[in-house]
Formats: sequence, C-alpha cells, structure tokens
Amino acid sequence: MAVSAEEFKDAMSRVASTVTIVTASGDDGPVGLTVSAFMSVSVDPAIVLVCVDKSTSSLQPMLAADGFTVNVMPEGAERDAMLFATHGADKFGASDWSEPETPSAGPVLAHALEHLECTIVDRTEMGDHWVIYGEVDLTGVAAPDARPLVWRGRGFVTLSE
Repeated sequence: MAVSAEEFKDAMSRVASTVTIVTASGDDGPVGLTVSAFMSVSVDPAIVLVCVDKSTSSLQPMLAADGFTVNVMPEGAERDAMLFATHGADKFGASDWSEPETPSAGPVLAHALEHLECTIVDRTEMGDHWVIYGEVDLTGVAAPDARPLVWRGRGFVTLSE
C-alpha cells in the first residue's frame, strides 16, 4: 500500500537539499525556477538531472530548450531562491546574470556559488514531474569556500561546521 501524498511530502521535508536555480533560454527570453531535486547521475560522461513540476509555467520552455544551467545558491541567497520560486515574478529583471559560455545553456546567476552549464541528453516524464538530464559541458566556481543554501523542514537552514 502506497503512502499518501501528505505523508510522502512530510517525510521528504526532513531530507536536506541544496537549493539550486535552474535556468534555460526560451523563445520568449530566459526562464528559471528554484529546484531542490537536482543530483549527479554519472561521472563519465558527466551527467546531472533536474526534476521540474508539471504545473510550473517554466516547464514547456525547459522541455523545448537544448540545455540548461544549474546555479548552486550560497547561504544568504534566500531572496533569489524565493524570487525564482514565485510564479509570474520578473525573475531576470530583478537578478544579476550573464550569458553562459555554452551556447545551449541557460543564464548564469551572479550570486551563484557555482554553476554547471549543460546540454540536454534526455527527458523522462515521471509522475507529476519531468526529469531532465544534462551532460555537463562547463563548470564555474565563484566562491569555493561558500556554504550552500540548504532547504529542510519547509524552510532554509544554516549548516554548522
């Protein structure tokens, strides 16, 4: 017997996740969203995945894109995380960003502690999400000693040493 959606969400709320903002270039300009479902899949070749909720307005542009950028956010970037989680917000007008070096990737956020520029290699529909796989073409580290922004218990938490 499967657990209920609420039981599952409660269980998953106790799992800490690094906060990432995934961006892509769409026909109508850049798109982006805050995700906690991001992970590495393979080292050789370097492949990561991101999970995108079917109900988000960024889904169709993300699925149509040739690539994306994973921006790993540092502690103190709560405003950016909430901005990119807000439907209808002027995400890129209110954020500092630059074009990626990889032509198919999405914008690189200025406040990211690191970023991974990816070319999409597969997409899989799974439950109420799409899983998008990307081969990492380039990484950039802006703040190697910064601590990542972490989400746990339905809120931001601080890591201790």
